[in-house]
Amino acid sequence: MRLSEIELVLFDLDGTVYYGSKIIPGANETIEYFRRNGKKVYFTTNNSTKTRVQIYEKLRDIGVSCRLEEVLTSGYLAALYAKKNGLRDVYVFGSSNLIQEFNDSGIPVNQNESAENLLIGYNPLMTYDDLACALRVAVHAKQIMACNKERTFPGENSKLMPGCGAMTAPIEWCARRECDVVIGKPNTLMIELLCELEKKDPATFLIIGDTYESDIRMADRGGCRSILITQSSDYGQTLTAASISDIVRLVR
Repeated sequence: MRLSEIELVLFDLDGTVYYGSKIIPGANETIEYFRRNGKKVYFTTNNSTKTRVQIYEKLRDIGVSCRLEEVLTSGYLAALYAKKNGLRDVYVFGSSNLIQEFNDSGIPVNQNESAENLLIGYNPLMTYDDLACALRVAVHAKQIMACNKERTFPGENSKLMPGCGAMTAPIEWCARRECDVVIGKPNTLMIELLCELEKKDPATFLIIGDTYESDIRMADRGGCRSILITQSSDYGQTLTAASISDIVRLVR
């Protein structure tokens, strides 16, 4: 892959730039390699438990130089989507920070069963009562949004953790209906937003991530280049790197 053919680089975060609260060795050097060569850099995550500002602060705390506008989370994109499509009176089945993201965006949140729309986000602190209330909203909701449907994600010390799919699946099953829209990866909303902001062809985007189902499928659907960080050799024509440090060898 030629460096000259790339104009914008999207880094996944969990499992690519950091594990939990620890930066992955070589991540900062790889990010700075692209910056030094004049490439636009963005940081993307399906994690909706933290606000965009909190993810930005986390990156700064672990030593990654970035700006707030370079951070795109599924929660922030959900708020943009709701605002653009005039969705109000939203019940948020997710973290308090996801509710805060909507409040900060000026979108009315209604944490009662009478809410007209439902947003499902990742929430490891959910209770059975929370799930039951979300179900009752889902049955009559005009629109059900999901921040993402990821099966798993790498937690602290790369420990495998259930993803937002563990929240969407029971609601879909019990309500006998599927989510109307999935905001985060592998949906291409992130790519569409950046094409609009940067006025660039998605063919010049490079997406770097550690999950084939979300990162690489988003790249394929959006017409972008991609590199999958994996120790496996079972991905056919997909360009892979053994570690984030190995990416510099692949892109010259």
